[in-house]
Formats: sequence, C-alpha cells, structure tokens
Amino acid sequence: MSFGIDVSHHEGTIDWNQVKNDPNQVNFMITKVTEGSEQGTNYVDPTFQYNINGANNVGILTGAYHFFRAISVNDAKQEAAFFIKNLQSVTLTAPVFVDVEVNDRNLDPDTLTDAVNAFLTELKNAGYTSTGVYSNLYFFQNSLNPSRLQNTLLWVARYNTRGPGMDCDIWQYTDTGSVQGINGNVDCNIAYVDLNINNNNNGPNSSFIGVATIAGDNVNVRDQPSTSGNVIGTLHRNESYKVFYEQNGWLNLGGNEFIYYDPSYICYCNYIGVATITGDNVNVRDQPSTSGNVIRTLHHNESYKVYYEQNGWLNLGGNQFIYYDSSYINYELLSSCSDC
Repeated sequence: MSFGIDVSHHEGTIDWNQVKNDPNQVNFMITKVTEGSEQGTNYVDPTFQYNINGANNVGILTGAYHFFRAISVNDAKQEAAFFIKNLQSVTLTAPVFVDVEVNDRNLDPDTLTDAVNAFLTELKNAGYTSTGVYSNLYFFQNSLNPSRLQNTLLWVARYNTRGPGMDCDIWQYTDTGSVQGINGNVDCNIAYVDLNINNNNNGPNSSFIGVATIAGDNVNVRDQPSTSGNVIGTLHRNESYKVFYEQNGWLNLGGNEFIYYDPSYICYCNYIGVATITGDNVNVRDQPSTSGNVIRTLHHNESYKVYYEQNGWLNLGGNQFIYYDSSYINYELLSSCSDC
C-alpha cells in the first residue's frame, strides 16, 4: 500500500519540497489537467504543469486526471483528444485517470460506461496504457457498470472508516486531509497497487493476500487486532474486502482496520486471483525467472489459484510460477470469496 494525494488549482501553489518531507510519506500525486472537450467546456487547469514538474523534481509519482462531461461515445473521443493534447507537455510516472461523477442527461449505466470505455480506448491508442476510472461509491454502483470497465484501475471515493465499499485499486478516504506544503484541506488516498508505470508489467497488480466476504451481519471492525481494540465500523452480509495480512487470527483490511476471522460469518479466500490457461503447454518453473527449472506444463482451459505476483510471475502455490502473458493466460483478480 502507498499514500498519495490528488490536487488541482483549488490547492493553490503547493510547496512540493515540503510535501516530500511530510511524515505521511507521500508516494504519489494525481493532478487535474482538463475538463470537457476543446469544443465544449475547454477548461485547462492552470496549475497542472507546475504540479507535475514540482512532484517529479522531488521524486513523487505523478499521475493526471480529466473531468468527464461526455454524453456519447463521440463526445468521449473529443474529450480524450483534448486531454491527450495537454498531456504532451509533461512527463508522467503514474497512470492517467478519467473522473466520472456527473450524469446530467441521466444516461443509463451501460450507455455511460460505453462512453467511458471509448475515452479509455483513445488513451491507450495514444500510448497511455496505464489508465483508471475515478468516481464515488454511489455513482459506481448506480450510474456505471464497473464490471465492464476492463483492464483499468478503479479509484473509489468513500469518506468513512469502513473501507471503499467495493473492490478497487485506490481508495480516496477523505477530502479533509492535511499535508505539509499545502494550505487547507487536501484529498487523501490509499493505493493498493504499485502506481509506478515504469514497473507496469501490463497485467493485474496486487499487494493483498486474499479476499474476505461477509456471511453474517454487523461484523465489527476494530482499530487493532484484539477484542480490546475500538470498534470503528461494522460490515454487512455480502460485502467483500481485500485482506492485506493476517495477525493472530485477525484479518487486516487496510490501514488500522481489522476483523476477526470466524468461518461461521466470514468467507475467506487466502489467494488473490485465478489464472485460466487459454493457450497450451505453459511452463511452470520452480522460481520466478526463465532460468528456473521447468517442473510441469499446464494446458488449455485449466484454472489455478494465484497466491501472489512477483515481477510479472504468478505464484500457484509453493515453488510453482508461471509468467503472465495475456496472449495465453486469462488472469482475474479476486473480487469476492465464494469458496465457503
């Protein structure tokens, strides 16, 4: 996990040297660049170049976002072109995002999702292969179809102590955070994946170890792995959460959030995804390297649990590794647990 902020002209002139020295250890920042299309809203944030250059200079990962106003696929393509045009002047080290939180024409979720996917396709065609979609939890659940947002990061805003509320890659947990070098409040985020695009292996990325799906009601979340910890929230039936580590029977859901693992009311999968072989004769090696010994081969339509990732390799348990290549492996990260 890593900590980061998202900014725009609302934060004023940011002292990036001070931000770098903040005790929170700011790993990444994502700044607003544009809004709407060149033919329409035609808004360029006046601080984006300053923010990106300043963060790059102090070694903070730099991402960018566009505020989406499109109501059709054609509109989305125009907005993407406007965003891409303005990105040409800067160097980014983190993904690019589309901020989708308005639906003035009351488009149905599939229609709006089609437009968002068209925007993302334009970005990828222009070489921006690491992309993401930002919205709040309610909008994701009611105005978009997240299951159709494929091969892109999901960035969810939800301001409480109960987690993001859906499977995601980045959680914006407050809009009233404080970071030195910034006057006033700032949006704060936790990234569950490595946002450094220079480390991107073009496959799903993860830092979690499993998924817990709640099978009971009113499961207490505590601020430490002990019954003496304060109850900071409750979880409900059919909600699913990533698990980042285990400690004495407790599952960490990120930050200082812990639930006690009891199989009578928690379904816990201690793996992160499933790899299905779409090719044939895929080598399994005894270490995550082509210099590792081939210990067996996998075949078409076979599926295997994945326990962790390492430099583009998928661990299938023990000392068994396969290299992830989407041309012959379909790899999906786990979003809920149904093994119970």
